[in-house]
Amino acid sequence: MVGRQSKFLVWINYRVRVTIQDSRVLIGTFLAFDKHMNLVLSDTEEYTKIKAKKTGDVEREKKRSLGLVLLRGENIVSMSAESPPSQNVIKYYTKFIQVKMYIFNKIN
Repeated sequence: MVGRQSKFLVWINYRVRVTIQDSRVLIGTFLAFDKHMNLVLSDTEEYTKIKAKKTGDVEREKKRSLGLVLLRGENIVSMSAESPPSQNVIKYYTKFIQVKMYIFNKIN
């Protein structure tokens, strides 16, 4: 059986949309998590819905840039993928793994 942690590892470096209990939506790059499902997001933006003051007015949405965020796991309602990791991130990790394997092979 596959554990929760291994399922979450697949999402690392994805751009994700996280809805929290007070109905705010956070969109950021998923960097890390722990056993409590606390999340670390980078380049995060917060979206808040603003109710119309009068009937017939349109509901608006307010956007705010937050940057690096540590989000407590118990506040998370849902999480979904916005977009996969960028090609630059994939190239970086591919090169990183190649260098690591080279060093490992030299040592052994």
